[in-house]
Order: sequence, then structure tokens, then C-alpha cells
Amino acid sequence: MATLTDVFFDGGRKVTPLPDVSDQLFLRTREDNNDKLIRYGVLLVLSTAIATGGILTDSTATVIGAMIVAPLATPIQAIGLAIVTTRPSQIARSATILAASIGIVIGLPWVFTALLHVPVNLATNGQITGRTSPGLLDLSVAIATGLVGAYATTRSDLSGVLPGVAIAISLVPPLSVVGICLSQGGWDEAWGAFLLFAANAVAMIICAMFVFGIAGYGAAARHDRRTVRRPVLIVMAALTFLVITLAVTSTQSVIGIIETQRAARAAEAWLDGSSYDLVNVSTANGIITIEIVGTGALPPDTDFSSAYEPVLWSRPVIRLRVLNGSDQIIGG
Repeated sequence: MATLTDVFFDGGRKVTPLPDVSDQLFLRTREDNNDKLIRYGVLLVLSTAIATGGILTDSTATVIGAMIVAPLATPIQAIGLAIVTTRPSQIARSATILAASIGIVIGLPWVFTALLHVPVNLATNGQITGRTSPGLLDLSVAIATGLVGAYATTRSDLSGVLPGVAIAISLVPPLSVVGICLSQGGWDEAWGAFLLFAANAVAMIICAMFVFGIAGYGAAARHDRRTVRRPVLIVMAALTFLVITLAVTSTQSVIGIIETQRAARAAEAWLDGSSYDLVNVSTANGIITIEIVGTGALPPDTDFSSAYEPVLWSRPVIRLRVLNGSDQIIGG
């Protein structure tokens, strides 16, 4: 650890003093009044409002504005610092603030979208679709942003503004998507967006623990390490669950891509010599949709079935959509 401290913190000379970091991250202590907590709450509500508007209007620029304001990384990093410095009571306070923040960021978009009957297309809104299918790649990005944020917090000569923006990208917008999807009955989409947030939050806590340990803050531990064993086990269990879940979703995504490619090749072979042309092939929720255009009699369904090779155990439903006609099931 001493070697890492020498490399990343100039032998410890560029480490931000622990009292300064604690004052920045711990929003509520026995000695403080509620000023920091109130400021945090105001910024959280405003960033949620901005993010919700940006998502509903599918505006990337507006969502970026919410990222700049969002303070949600603060209690997440605070949990990591409290674990390193063995402060069980501060772990509980920061976790409570984080839980309340999650409720606010999910609840406000849900209420706004549901009460005002704002029309939202969950399948075409890019701000939503980009946050509802997380995978292991998203977890790797979370680890990188978590390391950057914690390093900037502990390094005395670095600004915390840009890393804060990078971290906020993975926090408030996904939770806002959860609320919007819930208001529209999109339970699967809401679960995917929440998984994205959870993966980023857990990864950031672990990264904060790692960097804060390298910075030497563990020397100020107030209690025996065993007093924070339960929070550490909870974090590691959550990480294990998320890695497994994201691995499954990543595998399903890869299978979906392969299925789409195979269905496209089978459709081209099926339509060869007919009066129909292939327009598009897409996959969603276990249904492969093949869009074609043309007139006249379709080739026999059995010709497509013999040309299409399923992926492993997958048996998707194949839906044919004739653009100048109607949908029909041709296989599955």
C-alpha cells in the first residue's frame, strides 16, 4: 500500500486531509446543523427535475445539465469513507440518506409523468432505451468513474468538478428512468434501469474504499475492523449478485444479436425468388420481428423454418410484418 501511496499521492504529500474529505462527504454528523443536508436536498430535487425533463423530451443536452447539478455521488462515497475509517454510525446515516435519495429520484418522475399524463414511448426514446439494458461493460465503466471520483476527492491538487460530472452520468438519469417507466407500466425497463444504477453505486462504494485505503485514511479508524464487517459483506454480496445478473443480461444481449443475424439470413433465403423484399429484422422481449414489403403469395413457412437455426436452447417467436398487410406468426 505504501508503494501505491508513493505513486498516486507523491509519497502522501498530495493527500487531502481526512477532516476536509469528511466535511465534504458526510452530510450529517452529530456536530453539524442541517445546512449541508438541505443544500444537498435542493440540488438533488433540481437535478431530478432537469433529468426528468431531458428524458421526457429525449434531450441529451438537458440530461447533461442534470448530470452537472446532481450530488448523488456524495453519500455513496461517504459510505466508502465511513467503512475505511470504521464509523458504523456514519455508515448508517449515509446509507439512510442514499436510500431516501433513491426514493426521491424515482418518486418525483413517477408522480410528474403519471399525474400530468405525459406520453412516453419507452421503445423509441433514446434516453430510456440506452439505460434499460445494462451489462458487464456498464459495470466496468462504473469502476473507472468510481476510481476517478475517489482519486480526485483524495488528491489535494485535483478539482472534484469534472469527476463529479462523470459519476453523475451513471446515477440520477437511470433512477429518473425507473420512475418514468414505472408510471408507464414498464416493469422490465424499470428493473433494467435500476440495475444500472445499483451496479454503478456498488462499484463506486468499493472503488472509494480502495482509494481511501491507499490514501491512508484507514489509519484514523475509530473502531475495530470487525465493527464494519457486516456493511462490507453486504456490499460484496450486492456486487456478486450484480455481476451474475449483468453477466446473464450480457449473454442474453449477445444471443439476441446472433438470433437477429440468423433470422435475417434465413429471411433472405426464404424470400429469394419471391415478390417480397426484406426491410428489417429486430429482436425484443424474445420476439423476432421480420418486416417485409411486396405483394402476392408468400413462400411456405416451412422454407423459413428450415433455413433458420436457433441459438442453443433459444426458441424465440418469429413475427412476420408485411408493411402493406398485417402481422402473422410464421415460426417459433
